[in-house]
Amino acid sequence: MPIVKKAPGIMTREVKLEEPVNELLEDYARFIESNADHVINAVLKKVLWRDQDYRKWREARRTAQSGTDKAQPTEARGRA
Repeated sequence: MPIVKKAPGIMTREVKLEEPVNELLEDYARFIESNADHVINAVLKKVLWRDQDYRKWREARRTAQSGTDKAQPTEARGRA
């Protein structure tokens, strides 16, 4: 098992920010001597994982989905 994990894929997404939020983002990125992309990724991870209702909802969906996958024959799963 490798010690260093593979870097996550990077996707491009266009978002529109309110002007004061954009200024806050840029200012915070300068404060930590990083870039806005890094700040956005870190903040989203931290905030979204703190939402207990979201985590329960996500786990319920994964459990239901894995139950559906098990019910399908192997051939049908391979075609999706």
